[in-house]
Amino acid sequence: MQQTTSAAGRSGHLELGLFGANSTGTSMSKVPGRWHPTWENNRDLVLAAEAAGLDFHIPLARWRGHGGESDPLGVTFDAIAWTASLLAITRRIKLFTTVHTPFTHPLVAAKQLATMDQIGEGRVGLNIVSGWHREEADMFGIAQREHDERYEYTKEWLEVMLEVWSQDRPFHHEGRFFNLRGVVGDPKPRGGKVTLMSAGASRAGRSFAIGHCDLLFTILTAPEACRDEVAKVKEAAWNADRHVDVYTGAFIVCRPTRKEAVEYHEHVSREMADEVAIDNAMRQLGVNCHSFTPEFYAAFRGRFASGYGHYPVVGDPGDVAEELRRIRDLGVRGLAISFIDFAGELPYFRDEVLPRLAEMGVRRAG
Repeated sequence: MQQTTSAAGRSGHLELGLFGANSTGTSMSKVPGRWHPTWENNRDLVLAAEAAGLDFHIPLARWRGHGGESDPLGVTFDAIAWTASLLAITRRIKLFTTVHTPFTHPLVAAKQLATMDQIGEGRVGLNIVSGWHREEADMFGIAQREHDERYEYTKEWLEVMLEVWSQDRPFHHEGRFFNLRGVVGDPKPRGGKVTLMSAGASRAGRSFAIGHCDLLFTILTAPEACRDEVAKVKEAAWNADRHVDVYTGAFIVCRPTRKEAVEYHEHVSREMADEVAIDNAMRQLGVNCHSFTPEFYAAFRGRFASGYGHYPVVGDPGDVAEELRRIRDLGVRGLAISFIDFAGELPYFRDEVLPRLAEMGVRRAG
């Protein structure tokens, strides 16, 4: 199985998309020129991404920021409304939405996703989040469940939603978390369900994604560690008679010269880092997620400043293209990328990096 996975990772189209542009982006930096998420900016960006040939966009779902001077994620468009509106004006690009299961009833989500699937003619995907942000749970007046129990809740939540989509007659659901009577739901998604994604680095999170989703989103800490994780995910899915692909994220700094790129990245992640916001984010994630050790958050502090912990890809266009090839060769199916300024930096990436990736066989041309 590992040999098959390795061989598959060295060929094929690397799906590329944007991550988090419905918010202030992934940076926790006070650097000038950060992305500002107006509706007009989002509309123009997603249309530009589609025209450039990018494959998808994944939005964040947040209700409060991380504080500090920059207050990262403090401004975030609602993921459901954002996705529905953009599906209506695009024709090819896949648009995920993000739902926190503790905050959204599965019958509501089933209706929303089926409606979006009709609008987008099968182009919607669902990023399922089991809820880790205790302060946001407090805002909703919802008690935060223990880590592993959150995934047990989400399993039943997803079971209800899938049953709504598969049943043509009223049904009852009696479970640990939901007791529902006479459930009906129309319309249905065009293909019976939508593409399901979940992020998971903890044992419970990864088990949920492998057992119930089409895509597992993971943090790329280091290339060799990612190669091992992809192999383990593929093997576990194969043993469960399932197919699960792995997505990950990267923060891109691409400039005409390597020196310019490195200097700008240092400026963003060190000189202009919003230390208060980073402290808050690391505390919230470290206490509530259980996905990584405290040592991880300390070692990758600079990554939080630039890209919320995502893998930094920094260099000239040739450097960036080669690093994306290397990520593809790890067995990664999809890479969600972010920039300090999406609108200002995407055109250069489109013109200088995408053609190189096509020439290298990392992506299909056109």
